[in-house]
Amino acid sequence: MTPCPRADSLYLYLEGELGPYDARKIEEHVECCAACREALEERRLLHQAFTSLPPFEVPKGFARSVMDSLPEPEARGRGWLAPLVAAAAGLAAGLAGFHLFTGTGISEVLVALNGFFGQAVAQAAPLAVKTFKLGGVLLKISRDLLTLGLEGLEAFSRVLGPQGIALVAGLTALLAVLAFFGARRFLHQGEGS
Repeated sequence: MTPCPRADSLYLYLEGELGPYDARKIEEHVECCAACREALEERRLLHQAFTSLPPFEVPKGFARSVMDSLPEPEARGRGWLAPLVAAAAGLAAGLAGFHLFTGTGISEVLVALNGFFGQAVAQAAPLAVKTFKLGGVLLKISRDLLTLGLEGLEAFSRVLGPQGIALVAGLTALLAVLAFFGARRFLHQGEGS
């Protein structure tokens, strides 16, 4: 007996979206499985109920009435001004303290900081851009390969059917065992010489 189909496969069957092979598999399974037969009948009733409903039209002004019934958002105060003033005051105090302790002029400190950060950004920016581009390309390639592989496996399993999949799995296991013992024998021959 084949495994029970997924719920989405039953819906696709009811909507006529499955191919003849998959549809026949579901029909054969439902003949033997009472639980799936009951699930299919429940989904058939739901499908008929949904498809028989008349089209629903949204009344004019519905969106406006919903938006009008929502509470007004609270007005936010000037929450950005206090942190900005604190940051400016901290920067001014730091520059003044550096000037007092080192005797270096504030303009010289600002020029040195500008040169340092300018060099750091000039060296790091191209590397960061290339890294992001390469990461995006690698992510897209890996996603496409994974999708392609999964679609290929799905198509291959549909073509083979359950018996074919069991045969391929058995042959793969046999080849793995033969490769293991062959490698073991090869290694033992190398130890003897």
